[in-house]
Amino acid sequence: MCATRALLADRFDRVKRDGLTRKDLGNQAYLFRAALSKLRAEETARSRNEITAMRERVATLRREVDRLDVKMKEDLGNLKHEIQMELDTRKNESKAELKQRSMTIEEVLGKSIVEIGDLRASMEEVKWDNTRNAVAALTGFVFVIVISMELYQFNKPHTSKPSPPPPAVPIDTHGPTLP
Repeated sequence: MCATRALLADRFDRVKRDGLTRKDLGNQAYLFRAALSKLRAEETARSRNEITAMRERVATLRREVDRLDVKMKEDLGNLKHEIQMELDTRKNESKAELKQRSMTIEEVLGKSIVEIGDLRASMEEVKWDNTRNAVAALTGFVFVIVISMELYQFNKPHTSKPSPPPPAVPIDTHGPTLP
């Protein structure tokens, strides 16, 4: 029993020595709450600082996005303008080419009409020449016939004797003879 008592006393001393009193627990709880409060304050300050830094970064990114948006809109406007200018230039070139082709077609058409007119005039001239030559040939032929008839009448002997009567054919009054 003595030994158990000694063991119990020894253990009790060790608990007193190693164990905490209520005052110590209160102090430890206070220190823990103070440390927790300090940690909470530090964490709050750090999170505020991080939030502020993030807000600043977000604001910086927004400004940069806005600048990029403005620049992109300007670039798009310039591109639209350049594309519109290119389209207008191409339209004008197409119109000029079409006008040039139309002028070339009209020029060829005009030349062909003039050439066709010249050919018609030449054909009419040839017709009139042929008609004139035919009329002249017919007139000459008629003139030659008339002159040759006149010459034939002129060269014919003019005798005042009447032409002898044709010889008389004996008329048989007896009737036809039968063989």
